[in-house]
Amino acid sequence: MGEVNPNDPRPPYVQIADDLRRAVQNGEYEPGAKLPSGRELAKQYGVALMTVTGAIGLLRDEGLVESWQGRGVFVTDQQRRPASDVSVRLAELANIVEKQSADLADLQARIAALEGSRRTKR
Repeated sequence: MGEVNPNDPRPPYVQIADDLRRAVQNGEYEPGAKLPSGRELAKQYGVALMTVTGAIGLLRDEGLVESWQGRGVFVTDQQRRPASDVSVRLAELANIVEKQSADLADLQARIAALEGSRRTKR
């Protein structure tokens, strides 16, 4: 685990999430292991705490870690996790993506309408 690469096209929080995911997959963090605190990770990667929070959020959304306020962030046991949990989470994520796509399409339509009305006023 190391520093964030400013030349990497991925956002820093994605770089950190990828690095931590790799560490879990390589066995550096066993199931049940507690990750370093957010402040420790922020110092280690040379980023703001919010950047680390975003990385942990990604890993939590994937079900790779669980976090409890005041206790910390822990690696989940992927083998003990029922497949139905993964299916449910994937369905939830698919719904989120679908809603965001619809919101984006609505926003694009509004922008186009605003641009069109601005052109007719000229």
